[in-house]
Amino acid sequence: MASTKPLVLLTGATGFVGAHVLDQLLRSAKYRVLAPVRSTSKANYFLDKYAQDISAGNLTFTTNPDLSAPHALDSTLKENKISYIIHLASPYFTTSSNPIEELVKPAVNATRNVLLSALTYGEAELKRLTVLSSFASVVDISKNPRPGYKYTAEEWDPITEEQAAQNGVLGYHASKTFAEREAWKLHDVGPDECSHPHKAKFALTTLCPPMIYGPPIHYSPENVPKEGISGLNTSTMRLMNGILGKDPLFAPKVATPGLPAWIDVRDTARACIATIDLKDDQSERVLLSGGVDYYEDGLKGLRAKGVQGLGEPGALVNPANHFSLDQSKQQEILGLKETIPFQRTVEDTYEAVKALGLL
Repeated sequence: MASTKPLVLLTGATGFVGAHVLDQLLRSAKYRVLAPVRSTSKANYFLDKYAQDISAGNLTFTTNPDLSAPHALDSTLKENKISYIIHLASPYFTTSSNPIEELVKPAVNATRNVLLSALTYGEAELKRLTVLSSFASVVDISKNPRPGYKYTAEEWDPITEEQAAQNGVLGYHASKTFAEREAWKLHDVGPDECSHPHKAKFALTTLCPPMIYGPPIHYSPENVPKEGISGLNTSTMRLMNGILGKDPLFAPKVATPGLPAWIDVRDTARACIATIDLKDDQSERVLLSGGVDYYEDGLKGLRAKGVQGLGEPGALVNPANHFSLDQSKQQEILGLKETIPFQRTVEDTYEAVKALGLL
């Protein structure tokens, strides 16, 4: 007998955030998951880890070479009755010699293609499309640190394409800003080339988290990067370098590279899944945040365990020296009233990286 569980299309399932979303979806036992990957080799670890879910028909991997290529998901939407899409796949790095080609275009094109496929082939079944955007699409970094200022989900990063071309950091901000704007445009108006532009029948949610930290679960001791910590996903690498006092650009007492705001990856995954339960006609842009914390705030537990050489002991830090983020929407709309504290995030990340044999 065919399963009646709703089918969730999850892009980026083998990445840092995607692995947590996938794990929580499957552990809920409420959904089936269809996960497109660039190649089967990308999914090998997951094929073993979730063999039972695959056998039970709750998880299927498909090969989609490049989401930024036109019509990449057309056949997937045509051939499957998909109730929800959670779109996570997007490049995340901040060192680039050509930010427009390496960051901006891939992010915008992938998001555009997901929306176009959904609009063309998914509207009969699709109830909601969730896009993981970023606080980078909200914050105006030219005004940092803005002490006393609180960002809300109504604000947009004013970055231009000319600025985006200057370096990888600005390129990343532009990639998230332009991709999210494209999603809202296509959802609310329809594509320019559409002969009858219309508002999409499915709801759209965009989530805007700041730096996402937490234990990586998309690696195993057998498939860790040969470069060690420097080869981990960007945010895990930065957090580890920060708490080890090895970040070459920022003092250990600074919470996160460049921005003091953060959220745990497990809470980010919770937020993604919580969007599924919103009303079918409820489209939202939600700012996510675990708070404003500093490396020193997160190291007390590890130091108590006797771990040496961490951060800058005794550094005095003051969250009031930086902006904050409005948490009302994540609490009221998504139910994230309590989030994982920074100390636990730091400890769990450290222990996860240690378990991979990288410490």
